[in-house]
Amino acid sequence: MAMKKRETVFMVASGKGGVGKSCLTVTIGRELARLGQKTLLIEMELGLGVFDLMMDLERGVCCLSDFLSGRCAAKDCILPVPDEPGLWAALAPNEQDFFYDPAVFAEKTNELAGSFDFILIETPPGFGSWFEAAQCAADAAIIVATPDLPCLRDARAVSDRLDEQPRIRQWLVVNRLDVKRFFRRRPIPHLDFAIDTVGAQLLGVVPEDLEVSYCLSEGTALPQQNGAKMACRNIALRLLGQTVELGV
Repeated sequence: MAMKKRETVFMVASGKGGVGKSCLTVTIGRELARLGQKTLLIEMELGLGVFDLMMDLERGVCCLSDFLSGRCAAKDCILPVPDEPGLWAALAPNEQDFFYDPAVFAEKTNELAGSFDFILIETPPGFGSWFEAAQCAADAAIIVATPDLPCLRDARAVSDRLDEQPRIRQWLVVNRLDVKRFFRRRPIPHLDFAIDTVGAQLLGVVPEDLEVSYCLSEGTALPQQNGAKMACRNIALRLLGQTVELGV
């Protein structure tokens, strides 16, 4: 699988919470950086950010809302990730009532895009000012879903909203796939069913792995041979236009 056009700004979205979107965004970001790509992760979750814990960052004086509101410069908001050359993060607003202005967010993101090879924008689940803002700024969208019908149905709602912006290429990542349980219990008939239900091209399948949450809660990177890490590396390679097998 190869992408026809190299996009820079990706929104990472889901219809439901609990699909592992934060873990996925951070791990893909790490892999892009390790492939030599200057990568920025933007966290939009209002008052409930976790990127600082996952990447062992100290929350600075400024966060994303300060940058968007013009209270600080980009250099004060964007934090380098320790021991990960090429990876930076902009942490979520502290305010739970912050309103994302789509035009401002798109303008500020466009300013940053010239300094990075990739920008991954993690949006909260569902719809709100964050979704409209990310949609305005993004070249492409990664829709994250777990392999069960309720989650896939909500992911389809995300895809339908993204259809309002035909310029945005849509990709699907099936996350937290427990292979043994999947073939034993069959929550959905097969992975093609997930693709057809959501209506987006499959970018990757990431296996369920408790080590992901353990490592990221401690702010440490995943072991080299971890299955989820390897799946995220394959996703990163596909984002770079390389043809890589799914591996599941």
